[in-house]
Amino acid sequence: MILGPLIRNEQMKIMDRTRTLVMWGLLILAVCLLAIGQRLILVSGAPVDMWEFAEGCTHLLFIVQLFTLVVAGDIISSEFSWGTAKLLLIRPVSRTKILLSKFAAVLTFLLAGMAVLLLASLLFGAVFFRWTGSGDALESLKSLASTYGLYGVEVMVTASLAFMLSAVSRSSTLSVGLSIFLFFSGAFLSELLKTWGVSWGKYLLFANLDLSPYFLGHSPPFPGMSLGHSLSVLAIHFALFHLITWWAFVKRDVLI
Repeated sequence: MILGPLIRNEQMKIMDRTRTLVMWGLLILAVCLLAIGQRLILVSGAPVDMWEFAEGCTHLLFIVQLFTLVVAGDIISSEFSWGTAKLLLIRPVSRTKILLSKFAAVLTFLLAGMAVLLLASLLFGAVFFRWTGSGDALESLKSLASTYGLYGVEVMVTASLAFMLSAVSRSSTLSVGLSIFLFFSGAFLSELLKTWGVSWGKYLLFANLDLSPYFLGHSPPFPGMSLGHSLSVLAIHFALFHLITWWAFVKRDVLI
């Protein structure tokens, strides 16, 4: 059986849940409130066109990341919580394909969330500010694509962590809660080790998630870090997360 129908089935499961519309509604509301606030306050440096406003809205990508962690941390464990795991696993489809379709659905949710944020930021930017500014629209679009792309890599890796926890724990509350806790505590730990000058902090996952310093000419969090180093750390963690997920879901005995 090809993956297409399986992926669409998982996408429908995500879309049919009320929380998905609530998540996207909150995201659009956040963009709207930001536009209204900046338009009313008119502080120095406020956006002068929709492209600059859209650039400012990239700070809201962390909301997309949080929502993606919730979906990734719930997509496997919810099958056991709802008692639908038996119906899922008795189908004439390998567990590996089921696993791949679920992670593919998580990635499509991530892309959809990014698309909602981008379109909302451009729409409200055009409504509340000027359509065009003194800058080059093409360059602005390239900058946005770069920012979204780099952040997408970060979210994909952290979503893999939540996906693994969902497969291992089989408890939606535990996997989602632990994923969000690690998301915040990991970043805090990296900053703490950076402040203390602990060199081995450069091998931590959360110290390597942000790839933007390598493209913006900024200094990395720890000395000795490079783009190759960060990509290697991310690749190792990504592979490890999915190996554990595969073992927990495919190879381990499942009581259904």
